[in-house]
Amino acid sequence: MIDAKRMHLRLIIVMDERAFEQMAVSLREKAIATCLSCGADLMQAEDVAQDVLLRLWQLRETLDRYHSLKALVVVMARNNLASLHRNNHSVPIMSVSTKQLQSQLISPDDSLISSQEVAWLNEAMRRLPSTQYAVLHMRQVECLGYDDIARRLGIESSTARSMLSRARIKLLDEIKKRNQR
Repeated sequence: MIDAKRMHLRLIIVMDERAFEQMAVSLREKAIATCLSCGADLMQAEDVAQDVLLRLWQLRETLDRYHSLKALVVVMARNNLASLHRNNHSVPIMSVSTKQLQSQLISPDDSLISSQEVAWLNEAMRRLPSTQYAVLHMRQVECLGYDDIARRLGIESSTARSMLSRARIKLLDEIKKRNQR
């Protein structure tokens, strides 16, 4: 009798597409509400909700392990949002072009100094070892996450973090040396 109930429960939880579509609306709303309550904007909340639903669909055959799908959605939404913030935390070094800088500066002398600073920074970056430069460029200029960088270079995510740290330390040392002159 108990085995029959478990089997029936298992058949109910192993979702087919129709059953998932029916539940997806309320689960999506729960994921969005969770993200919004954590300070995300609506676009981020929508992205996270879509990722959560996709992951739930992938896990549909093992969802019977969880007592509450809504609680699972809340945890997944929070974790995905935290990952999104962690991966997109960097600010591009070259987000302001030389022309934009020049237009904001008052004097031609300041404009010249600014363009020289940008040129010096570009040169200092090019002197980095090629892999460190690639990681730094992908993270700071292309705004890629560590996992994306690791995939592109065929390395571990932790290695990408380490290489980025080394590249930043080298650049900081170069800046310190330049400022001491």
